[in-house]
Amino acid sequence: MKPIIKTIKGRIIVSTLLFSFVLSIFIAGISYRVYHNYLRNNLIQSSELSLQIIADSINSDLKNIYSLAEWCQTNNTIGEFSLYGAKSATQKLKVYDDLNEHYNSNGSSEYIQRVLVASNLKQFVQVVLISHSSGSDVFEVVNNLDYFDAALANNEYNFDMGFVYDPFRIQSKLNILPLIRPIYSLYDSNVTGWVFISISPNLFSDAINTYYHSSDEAIYLTLADNTYLYNDGTFLSVDYDYKDDFFIQDDNGKLTTLYDNTIISVGQEDNNYFVTRPLISPNCYLTKEINVQELVSQANFFIVILVIISLVIVLAGFFMSLLLNKMVNTPIIKMQDTMSKISNGDFSRDHSIEWDNEFGDIGKGINKLSASIQTLMDNRLEMENQKRDYEYQMLQSQINPHFLYNTLASIKWMATIQNAPGIAEMTTALSRLLKNISKGTQRFVTLSQELSLLMDYFTIMKYRYGGTIGIDVRTDNDTLLSCQIIKFTLQPIVENAIFHGIEPKGATGTITIHIFENESNDLQIDITDDGVGMDENMIQSLLSEKHDNSKTKFFKKIGISNVNNRIRLEYGNRYGVSIKSEIGKYTTVTILLPYLQISELSDQSDGIRKG
Repeated sequence: MKPIIKTIKGRIIVSTLLFSFVLSIFIAGISYRVYHNYLRNNLIQSSELSLQIIADSINSDLKNIYSLAEWCQTNNTIGEFSLYGAKSATQKLKVYDDLNEHYNSNGSSEYIQRVLVASNLKQFVQVVLISHSSGSDVFEVVNNLDYFDAALANNEYNFDMGFVYDPFRIQSKLNILPLIRPIYSLYDSNVTGWVFISISPNLFSDAINTYYHSSDEAIYLTLADNTYLYNDGTFLSVDYDYKDDFFIQDDNGKLTTLYDNTIISVGQEDNNYFVTRPLISPNCYLTKEINVQELVSQANFFIVILVIISLVIVLAGFFMSLLLNKMVNTPIIKMQDTMSKISNGDFSRDHSIEWDNEFGDIGKGINKLSASIQTLMDNRLEMENQKRDYEYQMLQSQINPHFLYNTLASIKWMATIQNAPGIAEMTTALSRLLKNISKGTQRFVTLSQELSLLMDYFTIMKYRYGGTIGIDVRTDNDTLLSCQIIKFTLQPIVENAIFHGIEPKGATGTITIHIFENESNDLQIDITDDGVGMDENMIQSLLSEKHDNSKTKFFKKIGISNVNNRIRLEYGNRYGVSIKSEIGKYTTVTILLPYLQISELSDQSDGIRKG
């Protein structure tokens, strides 16, 4: 009995269930993705709105503080004080009264711990909370601030230094946010003094506490290169770099934000989302972290619904597979019974399987096939009888190769007895050549064996041309004769030299074979004839299989291009055949092979003969 997976019924059930399962997974995945994006966008926009409310509160207080700093920069009384200093206690008191009055009327004075106006003449006036007063030397303290000069020279209200200890009360280690602005001369652009304002961190923490009460999500405050985590009313410095470590811009999801300048980012480690809103000061931001666990918890209920929907789809697919099976399986069983009868030798026509549908077409084909089988069987018997007759005739026409070798040997001895050494030598060469050709499928031989085969071939050609051609083999080192070479490599080259080089010349000619190891330690064989030469077109045709160089068809299809292709396929494009020639003078065919030593074969020939 076949496994259910190999039956039509089983395949219908499995494929339908598989399709239903894949469809349910696809629908569930798309639905979850859409719902997840909706939840994510909803959380992001909610966080974005809450951050904007906090940022508006902070920006409002910062604007009030900026207005106080601008008043100090532009007030005439303070301007004269910074330019000329106070010549009397009354004049200094006047400066203090104006500064104190403007300080008290400022809407964000509760976050201003100290306002200090100083002149380059080493005089100063300050309004300070009693809890933050000190007896420190103002100018000595200011001169020791590493951020003072940079802040004074900056044209913007920036907080690049971040939160620092109050320089006038180092022992208390209370954090402040310093704001330093220059006071310019009333008559030119020279700096005659400066304003130092100590801003309390409560400006930020009060706004966060007023509009944000969640303890599950973190809020960060970024002041230029300084990032702080808000924790229970205080700001803790964290080792995050805003551009490199803290955020990676999220380009995958299509996020919808309420404001154009909102930055949506993804953390590197835990993949939490971060929503960032800028403050009024340059390079200052508020960031809220959205925990991805909140998205997961809100999506759990939706996942349960998706699982139920997927199960319903799979069950519907199962019942559909049963229906399809009933429609398909019954006619298939009927056709199987008919084919079983055919296999048992009953080729009668079964009209019950010829329905008016696609299965009926198959049934008609089965009936037609059964009739054809009977006809084929009758024809096969007749063909078998004819085949036996043909085989008998072929056996009668075959000639045993050993009979041919024995016949050539008899011719050789008759030529020897009758004092015809040329016929004997030529017959011997032909016998060896035929035996070499019929040896089998051996691909590689030693160079010595290949030269022996070549010399047998040349012996026949020498007598054909009446001794007008000669061959000279020069080997630089006898160890080269044991190198590996592909069988029938040299013969096509020499044959081409005879038929297309020396024969058209109409005079005697010599073929020189030089075997040596070249500078690249490869085996190189140069075959040179002093024939008519050839032009570039003839060279290209020889190497591209467009030329038939076999007049005698003795080695048909084993031309120069064949030799070149066999070498390249065996050893790579570095090796192969190349041709150099000069019309009327010479042609040199160079065969380049890797230097590979192999042992001599058992049937090594009698050696190299030179003609």
